[in-house]
Order: sequence, then C-alpha cells, then structure tokens
Amino acid sequence: MATTINLIRRGTAGTTDAGYTITGVTNAIITNVVLSNKTANTRYATITIAGYSFATSLQIPANGTVNFDVRLVANNNDVIVVTADQASAVDYFISGVYNS
Repeated sequence: MATTINLIRRGTAGTTDAGYTITGVTNAIITNVVLSNKTANTRYATITIAGYSFATSLQIPANGTVNFDVRLVANNNDVIVVTADQASAVDYFISGVYNS
C-alpha cells in the first residue's frame, strides 16, 4: 500500500494560537516542518505538540527558512500550536502521514 504524504497544517504564526487538533484518525506521523521568516530581522518560533515542546524560541534567520525532517507521532485529539515572537512574520508548513 502506498504512503500518502498530507499537508497537516499551514499558516502564518501569530503571537498566540488556538492550535490545530488532530481528529478523525488514530494518529498522524509528522514528517516535515518548514518555518519561513518573511522579515529582515531574526525571528523566534515555538512549536508544541500535545503540550510538549518540539521547538522553543527557535531562531529563524532574517528572510530565511528552517526545515526539519522528523518522525513525530501526534495522536488523535493532540493539539499542534505554532507561535512566533512577532505576528505575521513567520509562515509554516507541517506535513505528514495520517493513520486511520
């Protein structure tokens, strides 16, 4: 059976985030996280999954991109939260595989 990579979440990080809840599946395996700084200054991003830190105040260079190739399991009802030190400064993409 072929494995299909899915876009789990994308957006622009704010200074607060209600989060995205994994629903309707047994779990999701997060395989890639991309953070893109759209400003001319270093920015800092934080990502939590189910309340646990994946990245805390991670520096993203001015006009730069940070890419993680990972294998993290997020279970059904886990919440993914992405925030940045300045609203609208950092775009993000989280990709992975859903398991039913």
